[in-house]
Order: sequence, then C-alpha cells, then structure tokens
Amino acid sequence: TEFQGISFKLADMITAINAAKMLTYKAVWLKEQKGLSDPEFISAAAQAKLFASEMASKVTSDAVQIHGGYGYMKDYRVEEFFRAARLMEIVEGTSEIQRLTISSWELKS
Repeated sequence: TEFQGISFKLADMITAINAAKMLTYKAVWLKEQKGLSDPEFISAAAQAKLFASEMASKVTSDAVQIHGGYGYMKDYRVEEFFRAARLMEIVEGTSEIQRLTISSWELKS
C-alpha cells in the first residue's frame, strides 16, 4: 500500500490493544470464578493493569507520531488520549508496584 509504514504501526497498535483486552477479560473471569482474594486473580489483575497501561502509553505515543504536529494540538483528541494514557501508568499503582505484585504472588504459587 501507499502508507505501508503506517499500516505496520497500526497493525502493532491494534494487536497491543487486543492483547490488553484479553488480559483484562481473563482477570475479570478469574474474579468472577475465584473472588477478589484469590492469588491467581490478584496476579492476573496486576498483569492486565501493567500491560494495558504501558501499551496505552505506547499506542497513544505512536498515534501522536502518526498525526505529526497535529497530535499535540488540543483540537485533536489524540492529545487528550496521550495525556490520559500517561496518567493510567500512575493511578491505582505504578508499573513498578504492579511488577512487585505479580512477582510476589507468582513466587508464592
């Protein structure tokens, strides 16, 4: 295609978003099956939060890059998504906290 480089980047972005959804769905399923205090759920929820928040930052950063200078303008929603994605990595536990949660629960099992 004419914009093959952007097509490849979009394919990677779509794949990352879908992978984050699948991890989240698994965590929700484990919560419904085993409850909030189950170690497998706790680890899965932390994995979903870690992966989804980091992928949101990467995907929105790529979206800003695709949009060029327009990606930083408030007239385009991509700028809003970029700021929100950065916040996701901090709210409800930083990525480092999620990594500690994952490793501690996985080492116990």
